[in-house]
Amino acid sequence: MKKAVYIVLTFCVLIIGIERADSQSDRYSIYSSDINSEMSEYASVLYDNSVIYISDKKDISLFSAEDETTGRAFHDVFSDSDDPKVRLLLSAINSKFHEGPLCFSKDKNLVFFTGSAYYQKNKRYNSNNRMNLQIFYIVYENGAWGEIKEFPLNSVDYSVAHPCLSGDGRYLYFASDMPGGKGASDIYRIPFNNFVWGKPENLGDEINTSKSELFPFISDLNVLYFSSGEDGGYGGLDIYRSVIENNHFKFRERLEPPLNSEADDFAFSIVTSESGEESGMFSSNRAGGKGSDDVYIWNSNVKPLKIRGVVTDAGGNIVKDALIVYKDAKGKAVSIRTDVQGKYKFEAQRNSYYNISVSHKDYFDNDYDVSSKTDDMNEFIDFNIVMEDHPVFVIKPVDEAGITITGMKVSINCDGEDAYTGVSAIDGISWEFPAVYQRGDSVNLMISFSKKGYLNKKIVVNMVIENGGEIVIPGENFMCVKAEEKLEISKIIDLQPIYYDLAKWDIREDAAIELDKVIEFLNNNPDVVIELSSHTDCRGSDYSNLQLSDKRAKSAADYIKKGISNQNQIYGKGYGESKPINNCPDCNCSEEEHAGNRRTEFTIVKISK
Repeated sequence: MKKAVYIVLTFCVLIIGIERADSQSDRYSIYSSDINSEMSEYASVLYDNSVIYISDKKDISLFSAEDETTGRAFHDVFSDSDDPKVRLLLSAINSKFHEGPLCFSKDKNLVFFTGSAYYQKNKRYNSNNRMNLQIFYIVYENGAWGEIKEFPLNSVDYSVAHPCLSGDGRYLYFASDMPGGKGASDIYRIPFNNFVWGKPENLGDEINTSKSELFPFISDLNVLYFSSGEDGGYGGLDIYRSVIENNHFKFRERLEPPLNSEADDFAFSIVTSESGEESGMFSSNRAGGKGSDDVYIWNSNVKPLKIRGVVTDAGGNIVKDALIVYKDAKGKAVSIRTDVQGKYKFEAQRNSYYNISVSHKDYFDNDYDVSSKTDDMNEFIDFNIVMEDHPVFVIKPVDEAGITITGMKVSINCDGEDAYTGVSAIDGISWEFPAVYQRGDSVNLMISFSKKGYLNKKIVVNMVIENGGEIVIPGENFMCVKAEEKLEISKIIDLQPIYYDLAKWDIREDAAIELDKVIEFLNNNPDVVIELSSHTDCRGSDYSNLQLSDKRAKSAADYIKKGISNQNQIYGKGYGESKPINNCPDCNCSEEEHAGNRRTEFTIVKISK
């Protein structure tokens, strides 16, 4: 390869004549193109069913001057196409100096190309009296190619070359030896939006070295290919690749032989077919060629990779019509469904990762990360999926002995909606969460229990769904108590002591919290009548203690009556110091014993039949 010549390559489909297999490996087959001659041919670009390429061979249809440095013709753009649009393009861009690497936009109406610093018949020399390389572009509209325009970074002081437009048209990649680079030449890119240019960006240490980086090519799968003279390679220039993820370049990777050789290998391109097969072209001055530079065609012997599997449930039952959503190599979400045998299959790019989301109305949604790293000769990666049943809430109401209560009515309110009503069996009840709930969702449950002969009960369960399958809450949370007279309800609901200010009977805020629990209990059990009894310690006169306790009992009962439907369910009565639980001779009690005697009790005195 002549070092003074910068080249570029881009194409859409691979349709080109071949002569013979020049090199084989387990992974690649290499062929010499039939466009090659004894001169230099390189930087081939496919245009429909024809080839556009660069060469220094003479063409009687074009005027080719002689390069004083090489003694050979200047490099021009050639094609085997008879398309008038292509012929007009060659006439428009070829001059008496070097023209070379070019790339097309997707619609083929915009062309960027490299040429000597010769514009509008003006020669542009640097301080050493040499013409650097520059980038130009031309637009096809109204059936004709327009005027040649300049790339905004052109300069007489340095070269810019090797233009390559990204598939989405958002960036123009190029090579340059402009000041501030990392090596002899670096790869850059510049944002491009309908001829509005952004700020150029050096691709950094992941791509550029202290040597020369040239010939950028962006594949449709957002992989950057380029050539580098980095030390430690196979030969002069070697071909590298770097995957672009989230607009950042990952580590550079040198391609293996026979794509690289002991000579210069450059101007690499790749096409991936709809079935995942890969092929492309590159240029090389390797031994055995026809000319000083030749165009080679390569085909991958690696068959397309597919990820496949079977979707079942935890019991091994086939799950058909499950929705599988994955992102393809271009980041586009693709949806497929399992067949009647629960099978799925999709094409995958090697050495990548796929996030697979699986959903079905009868099962729990789930996500999986699958690596597509495998041996090049493997055609399939098997990934079977086991779907979890929707979470099932298992409830077992038990008595005080821990024995399951059968025949108990159980009702569930889920996030304000009545969701279930059933009767408990020996295994309790099983309730499947609605399919709308998925992993990570928060749920508020109100569970009610009722059965003749037992006190009604309501409990609140707040939870976050973490897994599918059975969710069993310990039975003690669902313990139900038989309805019996003389039962002190503080044994079945969590009541803290009721406190009053000294010598007062007003309901304090902390006492109201406890009395509200009694209100809830009575509303849940409308057949129960409770005596609210207030007791004092033995200090003070019998009369004053009796009066104070009675006022406190009635004050607390009046508070409760305001919150229940049937006010006859409760009454208050003060007993003063007449019913101590700690008997102390001559009132000689400890403070702890006095505190125990000062109490409020809630005792069931009647149960309506």
